[in-house]
Amino acid sequence: MTGALHSTPVSDDTDRLHASRKETLNDGTSVVVRPIHAHDVALERRFIEALSPASRRFRFLDTMLSPSEALLEKMTNVDQSRDAAYIAVIDVDGQESEIGVARFCATPDGHDCEFAVTVADAWQMKGLGTLLVGRLIEIARSRGITQMHSTDASDNFSMRKFAEHLNFQHGRDPDDATRVRYSVDLSPAAS
Repeated sequence: MTGALHSTPVSDDTDRLHASRKETLNDGTSVVVRPIHAHDVALERRFIEALSPASRRFRFLDTMLSPSEALLEKMTNVDQSRDAAYIAVIDVDGQESEIGVARFCATPDGHDCEFAVTVADAWQMKGLGTLLVGRLIEIARSRGITQMHSTDASDNFSMRKFAEHLNFQHGRDPDDATRVRYSVDLSPAAS
């Protein structure tokens, strides 16, 4: 799924799926992909606020300038038994800087999950989105999730191109004609 991307575990954690990993993007840049934590509120706020207005609108289907404390709490306190969220970070002058995030939320029956991926504007087209969604797919399959989907604005042409790159199916959202639903079958027979 990750194409020309390479990954190396950063941690000796026995659960390799949830460990932080050092990854190499298509342009050779080294990033760390790790689970998001409750203490990442400030990091997540800076990431969201630095997104272009279009990127914020496509991610949240809203034109907010800054996320609320409640939203940040929800985004950084992940129920690991059901959901997953990973951020990609780089070192900038000795400080972590978030450049991408991907997450999914599983349905109560555990067979489907809704995912979202956001990459900082300056880091798009370097393979980071593919890497992050690949990590989500790996986690989802390990949990027995058989379907993954995303609902996005119909004018989000970057997402359409990205979904085509990943061979996701797409169609109009039956509940909202202004949105498109992308999906991928994760069942073993679909592999």
